Amino acid sequence: MIQLYHVYKRYPNGIEALSDVNLRIGEGEFVFLTGASGAGKTTLVKILLAYERPTSGQVLVSGRNLGVLRASSVPFLRRNIGVVWQDFKLLNSRTVFDNVAISLEILGLRPKEIARRVSQILDVVGLEKYVQARPLQLSGGEQQRVAIARALVNEPAILLADEPTGNLDPDLSVEIMNLLLDLQQKGTTVMVATHDRFLLERYKKRTLLLNRGFLVEDTSGLETSFNAASLLDDDEEERKR
Repeated sequence: MIQLYHVYKRYPNGIEALSDVNLRIGEGEFVFLTGASGAGKTTLVKILLAYERPTSGQVLVSGRNLGVLRASSVPFLRRNIGVVWQDFKLLNSRTVFDNVAISLEILGLRPKEIARRVSQILDVVGLEKYVQARPLQLSGGEQQRVAIARALVNEPAILLADEPTGNLDPDLSVEIMNLLLDLQQKGTTVMVATHDRFLLERYKKRTLLLNRGFLVEDTSGLETSFNAASLLDDDEEERKR
């Protein structure tokens, strides 16, 4: 489903965000991507979405080689990957229905089909009664559910979530994570980028640890990750200073 071979990403300012990353994620798998701030998590997510191009190496997503992907094919790639961001990126002037429906409208689906899909996915995330509400009328957890519904309404095979619980308290974080795990159980490939040690320890899923651009650890999640714990603790101390 997702394959990286010797991937490097070097920015014009000389920062090497990714260094010789090799990775394979199978269909229907759930994976945590973790590491301290600046480790390369967001860069990797952006590369998978073709917002960034690797400096060298190969990236394959659903069998497509992103290195040779034409610009005209990028929208089709992104329609098959759902994305959830930390800051939700909702349109506050539009209703929950409109926020979820917007990508289907862009695709030119008929109103009846749009209504069916939006109603179905809002039911999945437990927001069917908020269809006419505005984002600012909802709690943080409910807004994140809207963002997840928007990411899934196209029925993508892959869901990428970049710090999806970063703005939520622990109880809401668990609520959102349980929803993502339910989606994975139904066959969606899910990658969650996070530096939240609480989530890593609670869910014990396969964990990819980035450190200064290098993939330094790939665990099943069943064993304790000494490197991940120490790096994330160091990152927490850094933020407190």
